[in-house]
Amino acid sequence: MFFKTHLVVALFFVLLFFNYITNPFIFLPVIFLATIIPDIDSKFSKMGKKKIFRLLQFFAKHRGIMHSFTFLLVISLLIFLSFREILLPFAFAYSLHLFLDALTIRGISPFYPLKLRIKGKIKTGGFLETIFFISFLLFDLFLIFSKIYLIVK
Repeated sequence: MFFKTHLVVALFFVLLFFNYITNPFIFLPVIFLATIIPDIDSKFSKMGKKKIFRLLQFFAKHRGIMHSFTFLLVISLLIFLSFREILLPFAFAYSLHLFLDALTIRGISPFYPLKLRIKGKIKTGGFLETIFFISFLLFDLFLIFSKIYLIVK
């Protein structure tokens, strides 16, 4: 899925659970960063276009190891050992990215290096993704306006 779709879906969950977030200054940047990190292995993604990721892209193919729960488990373990406060938002957002990409035609290999592949019906950038994006954008706007209404009321 596209960068923008990942972001509007992540925003939906942030807005949905915002009242339970204890430190939004840490939680929010981690959520939005972690939801786009899996795509740094593609030179065509927003983040992957940065030259700093070229070496990684040389060794990792897109939707390979970085689009797996295997990689998420290793990174989560490292985060647990060093920055526990960001573990929950990181693991949630990264998992959300994997789930969304599993809905696409290309799918993901959730337990890389095993060959098992999970695929969906949504074409990246296609009509269904556009509907998905617009739906979540509308959900986000509804949640934003409802929270503003409750504050003003």
